[in-house]
Amino acid sequence: MAGSYPGFSWREAASDDAELLSRLAIAGWRQTYAGLMPDSVLSALEANPHQNAESWSRRLARRPPDRWTRVVATDAGEPVGLLWFGREERRVPGYGGEIEKIYLLKPAQGRGLGRALMADCFQTMEVAGLSPVVIWVFDFNERARTFYEKLGGRPRGRREVVFRAEGREFHEIAYGWAPGGLGAAAAARRG
Repeated sequence: MAGSYPGFSWREAASDDAELLSRLAIAGWRQTYAGLMPDSVLSALEANPHQNAESWSRRLARRPPDRWTRVVATDAGEPVGLLWFGREERRVPGYGGEIEKIYLLKPAQGRGLGRALMADCFQTMEVAGLSPVVIWVFDFNERARTFYEKLGGRPRGRREVVFRAEGREFHEIAYGWAPGGLGAAAAARRG
């Protein structure tokens, strides 16, 4: 499914997009977590089995029909982000859909594009019967947490240790939305 927002568009990833998705995910991590995660973690992302091109190639090849990957670009064709979402796979009770990854590079941030992508994601999952929706975020990522809270997401769970690096432990918080996603959250705020 394709979509657009002023100055940007997105499309479903093709099987030959693995290298592009890897570059976008790695750039997204480096921009988002600079100064928040050890440099050793950020400098080794190309070798990370969850971020490299082989990993994305496997994901795309084995993608079930209830899993979607969007590639986001400017109207000039410059890739600026990705969105990976679908059936909830981390076993959060009561949730049918999960936003696995959303990365927008800095030039695409603060323009309303993230909200538009989230709306597309919620609509796609609602039509597929994958609602309500959850997303996991590092507990120290205040910018993302604030964004999800403004969109009506509420904390729904915590994973104690996701990974360790340089003597630090990294934890995640689940944010969840009620059925109807962004539309239900907006209506509740107005009501």
